[in-house]
Amino acid sequence: MTLLFHFWEHQFWRLRSSFRATIVSGMVGPLMYLLGIGIGIGSQVDVQAADLGTGRYVDYVGPGLMAAAAMQLGATESLWDTAASLKWRGNYVSAVTTPLSTAQLFVGHASWIGFRALIGGTVYLVPLVLFGIPERPTTVLAPFVAALTATAFAAPISAWSGHVVSKGQTEQSFPMILRLVILPMYLFSGAFYPIEQLPLLLEWVARVLPVWHGVELVRGLIIDTDLSFIGGLTHLAVLVAYTGLGMLAGARTFTKALGT
Repeated sequence: MTLLFHFWEHQFWRLRSSFRATIVSGMVGPLMYLLGIGIGIGSQVDVQAADLGTGRYVDYVGPGLMAAAAMQLGATESLWDTAASLKWRGNYVSAVTTPLSTAQLFVGHASWIGFRALIGGTVYLVPLVLFGIPERPTTVLAPFVAALTATAFAAPISAWSGHVVSKGQTEQSFPMILRLVILPMYLFSGAFYPIEQLPLLLEWVARVLPVWHGVELVRGLIIDTDLSFIGGLTHLAVLVAYTGLGMLAGARTFTKALGT
């Protein structure tokens, strides 16, 4: 644990200059989304007819955007930036010359991305409060679920980046991952409408993806939905499973990429 702490400390000092911008964008970006989608599009949505279970559309979409944004962060930080650390910048090459093992390095890498999502989710609570959205004291737990959602994507996608580097391949698959995987997941995540409105096949595809579980759990923590205790544990278990499998795969691909 001490080694991981030193890794996180190194990451913080390396990226400290961008933390202020992260905090500002974490407030301004969500505020624009809440205004444009929650209020703008929401003014055209009959929430009762849509059976959203909320009084306002912004109450429904606001919490969902926290988890969906965490997914995007987890994915984008796990592609080019991860490959750069493994190959171009070489800072992970230097890291494994220390007592830090490759497996510990990968855990630190993925959990750092999750930590950044935790910061973003915490900052995101400010616009939500301004819109009067939080209805439950469990709201304070929502940023931690957002962090886990980000990690559930960061671990497997970073493992893929490690595989690409280990095979000496180009990064041509990275834009495809964002356009053909992450973007559809964002649209079909349940952040903007219930996935029950999708065709049956797409609905079940959405149910096995981690982002929907993150959206449902964050929403259940922030507003008064019909999320049960068992349902919440199920969502949590799925996110943990994706994270764990990604960690196992990432430890192997990082080992090959770094030649350790």
